[in-house]
Amino acid sequence: MSAHTSQMDDLRLVAQPSALPVTDLFVRLILTDWSLKPMLEQVTETARRLVEAVIDAGNPKAPPFVTLRLRLSAEYLMVEVDDNLPQLPPPQARPGERIGVDPAPGGGRTTWCELPLPGGMTAKQVRLPRRGDRRTLVDEPVSGDPVAADPQVLERLLSRLSGWSGDPGR
Repeated sequence: MSAHTSQMDDLRLVAQPSALPVTDLFVRLILTDWSLKPMLEQVTETARRLVEAVIDAGNPKAPPFVTLRLRLSAEYLMVEVDDNLPQLPPPQARPGERIGVDPAPGGGRTTWCELPLPGGMTAKQVRLPRRGDRRTLVDEPVSGDPVAADPQVLERLLSRLSGWSGDPGR
């Protein structure tokens, strides 16, 4: 793995089947944001495969957490999955991939897959979004008190999430 990172985004999920469509959405969002849509199919398939391995090996009654990370380094887009299941065998690399597993502190592991950027591009050449100094679009109070979430927005979000399932038969 390359030591220099140009850009990184990650997402922590519960390793359940519902994590797979969230994985797809996350990859689509990040690759669109990074202007790397030509890699969408390959990165989505790789991310799903790595997350699905943790889901399949985990205990459905007490599913582990999994962190999915996309990172731009050197001439690669890295797909990384952190989990706490060190007994899993490393996945098989597909053509054009380089895969590895590194032990993580505390007994977990990081499974990573390097995918070459298109057209000999380097991470420094990827057109990244311009992000200003503001972290959010919500005005933070001058007092330093945290901004409270709107209960109506939370109610709508929770009701939509509770009715949503990644199961196509539902």
